[in-house]
Amino acid sequence: MIRAARADEVDAFFDLTLLVDLHMPTDQLPTLKSTIGEALADVRPPFSHGLNHILLATLDDQPVGAVHVGPARWMLDRKIPARIRRTLLEKVTSVDTIAVHGDHRRQGIATAILTRVESDFAAAGYRVLALRHEHRTRHFFTAHGFTSLPRLAVDLGPAGLFTEYDREWKYAVKPLDPAVTFTTQRGLTVVSGLLD
Repeated sequence: MIRAARADEVDAFFDLTLLVDLHMPTDQLPTLKSTIGEALADVRPPFSHGLNHILLATLDDQPVGAVHVGPARWMLDRKIPARIRRTLLEKVTSVDTIAVHGDHRRQGIATAILTRVESDFAAAGYRVLALRHEHRTRHFFTAHGFTSLPRLAVDLGPAGLFTEYDREWKYAVKPLDPAVTFTTQRGLTVVSGLLD
């Protein structure tokens, strides 16, 4: 079963999150746990926790998988005009964390979680599901219809081309709407069609 995580499940959700290499110093983990706790307390639409979808996969009522999906960090960049940032919040979302306990991997749990996320955001009119991933997880995401890119490049219409690069991560993008396409600009694979 895949369901919204409850506020009293912060420890279980956090423990599953730690299964992923967060590329984060240990001293920042208490702040992360506190942030997760605050997000879990914010139960309101349009998703399980406002603009965030924080879900657990359970077997026999025990959490075995987790996902946090919400606004991508790059969308908050001040180089993007505020009106476009507001529009992006309604068109683009990002998988921040997806994790499955080691004892339950290769059983389709991550696929079921990802399918649920895609379905929920597509039904809400979102155009793109994006994420950052480690190089070693590329195959999982490309097998599920994502395009993996070394650099995120997004056509923001009148605001121009926005790019982000981090050598420790790759970026993956999956269109949820046929209006979203990949084009080539300045030698980069660019996500186009995010804005009306």
